[in-house]
Amino acid sequence: MKKLTLLLIFLSSLFAADSLMDALLDGNLTHKINANSNEASDEESPFSSTKTQKILFHYKTAPVEGVRLEVATQSFATETRQSSTDNTIYYTEALYDGRADDIGYKLRANYYADTYRQSVEQSSIETTNAFGVKAQVNYENFGSYVAYSKVLEGSHSANGDLDGKDHLLPTSSVLSSNNYTPNTEAYAVDLNYSPRKDITLGSRYVVASEVQTNLSYTGVYSNFQLNEISKGFNLGVAFDKTGQDKQNDQFSINFKSKF
Repeated sequence: MKKLTLLLIFLSSLFAADSLMDALLDGNLTHKINANSNEASDEESPFSSTKTQKILFHYKTAPVEGVRLEVATQSFATETRQSSTDNTIYYTEALYDGRADDIGYKLRANYYADTYRQSVEQSSIETTNAFGVKAQVNYENFGSYVAYSKVLEGSHSANGDLDGKDHLLPTSSVLSSNNYTPNTEAYAVDLNYSPRKDITLGSRYVVASEVQTNLSYTGVYSNFQLNEISKGFNLGVAFDKTGQDKQNDQFSINFKSKF
């Protein structure tokens, strides 16, 4: 009996390793390099010369039993005659997509490090670390999620930008909060409804607890796919209200189209 149990464990390990290898080989890798140079003559504008470079690697595994992994790194460097900066983001994310009868659910956990250096002469690199978790449920046309994030100690805000990701933390509000300072915890609750496949209506509430202030964000949003006007045309309307220690309102209308 003991030998049979060991054999089953061994075979299960081989199957798991084989499935993992298939997921890695069937994954998707995105690689982008953008470089721009603006050289100005000394007579025209002696301090306007600028060189920029962005390098992106983004890898997604194929799903295995509903589990998928993402790994990405993106570096951005700017050099002028007076200064130079470089910034690199390291991003990892694990996602699980499941279903129980008519209820679909998704679990997500992500972590990223944002490194920053003001000049090449600066020996030390400033780093900000952050992580987030998110649980999402969908039933028929209704959806909802709860999320939590924390920015750990660091020297600059967690406001990094990564190609292919609208937000690096799952607790961003509709418009206002996509820039959390170090030692900030945030919680988010979102409710949304899709009366049709091409229409989404939703509301989101976010609370962010910073070192010296507490902020709340109450927002509503809508999203309309208007393929009748143009294929891939998207209209988004959103409103966000900031409360507690800071009072501010934001309103936005966005148009997006894929060609």
